[in-house]
Amino acid sequence: MNTSRWIISLLGIMGFVGLLAACGSEEVPSVSASGSGSGSASASGTITGFGSIIVNGKKFETSNTSFIVDGRSGSQSDLKIGMTVTVNGSFNGDQRSARTVLQKDAVEGLVQSVAADGLSLVVMGQTVFVDSTTLIDDNIAGRNLLNLIAGTDHVEVNGHIRPNGIIQATYIERKLVNVTPEVRGLVSNHASGSATFRIGNLTVNYGGADISDMPVPNGNNWDDLFVEVKGTNFVSASTALIATKVEPETKGIGQAIDEFEVEGFVMGASASNGNIIDFTIGTTPVRTTDNTEFRGGTVDEIVAGVKLSAEGRFDGSTLIAKHVKFHESVRLEGDIATIGSNLFTIAGLPGVAVNLNSQTDFRGASLGNLLPGDHVRVRGRVNGMTSVIATRVELRSADRDLDLQGPVHSITGNDLVILGVSVDTSSITHFESVSGSSMSRANFFAEVKVNSLAKVKGERNGVVVVWDEAELED
Repeated sequence: MNTSRWIISLLGIMGFVGLLAACGSEEVPSVSASGSGSGSASASGTITGFGSIIVNGKKFETSNTSFIVDGRSGSQSDLKIGMTVTVNGSFNGDQRSARTVLQKDAVEGLVQSVAADGLSLVVMGQTVFVDSTTLIDDNIAGRNLLNLIAGTDHVEVNGHIRPNGIIQATYIERKLVNVTPEVRGLVSNHASGSATFRIGNLTVNYGGADISDMPVPNGNNWDDLFVEVKGTNFVSASTALIATKVEPETKGIGQAIDEFEVEGFVMGASASNGNIIDFTIGTTPVRTTDNTEFRGGTVDEIVAGVKLSAEGRFDGSTLIAKHVKFHESVRLEGDIATIGSNLFTIAGLPGVAVNLNSQTDFRGASLGNLLPGDHVRVRGRVNGMTSVIATRVELRSADRDLDLQGPVHSITGNDLVILGVSVDTSSITHFESVSGSSMSRANFFAEVKVNSLAKVKGERNGVVVVWDEAELED
């Protein structure tokens, strides 16, 4: 398995919300702005290690912890790296303790189809994307989804949901016994008269289900609610599920949390006012302030479909963000130099190949109408020393700006090599630290290391590139 990267599960956030009701209504202790002191703490994400449990890079002690795994009481031994969980507990200084750990999957059910390239599959009407960060259990032969048998095999998928309802998988395993058809997602096409609605391409019939926690059905009033559905009978031919229970994933929200981190896809965002913006990750409202630190991106990049994390204090209804971090580590901006059927290059960034696939999100253009000379902004992830997989490509107005963000491969004198591009920093006069504060050249080079994430900005005039800013990123 590839355990070097992790993705936070948006569905884990929903599990966190469900846990809030169990936390009680006691007053929470105060916590200083520096994060010292003590208080309540929660983290939703992918398990990246054990020895206690590590989620979101944070270690929680589990000596007095209760576990719910796949809807049943369990133990830490039932969990695996890559599963999505919500940890709810407390902190004292830099020590965290878990009171509860809740594991929830995105969908569990019959595999209806597997794409020929092995990069996606359909499970009970839900499209599931996989990539190099997805962990595949060894009970799937060769850890290769092409070895799943459509119409026969059942799987459990942990992951988080994109705004279009597609599940981005973090962990997939084949289920051999005790398969309970279940799915989480956004309701559409609710029809109270027929007691049906859809999640993805799945039709849910809730006529005989327990809906006691849902609003009273009335027309299409459930549309856009995020729900969890469990059933007993999935009919593949009609992609329909007979539900036994439907409940909202937002049940129980209202408990303040001193230290809370959430990561996933932005589902919607308001217009920004300086550094202040309201947006939603899953069902969690987030608000930034003038003091929020933005890492790896800027406030104007917070739009629907962008993956990021926010950390701060949850005041009972909104996460007031201390940090906002963009998690696709590669950022490029410039003019397309050459373009092919599934990749392009950018003028001024020699040797960097921007690879495109079925999961690339295009904004303002599509692959078919991008042309050499178009000015684009790219978000993506590293796929080799000089190769990038684009998760998002945005067509911009004509500009001479050139941006390069990625891991530093080497440092020689005033030169940095980022994604194979040699950057001469001798013309740069503005350097920034991870927190965004100005720093001297000497301090910048004292802090930057091989494998550090760095961003340089400049302008391209013909074949000449003049770099004028360099920033350290987290």
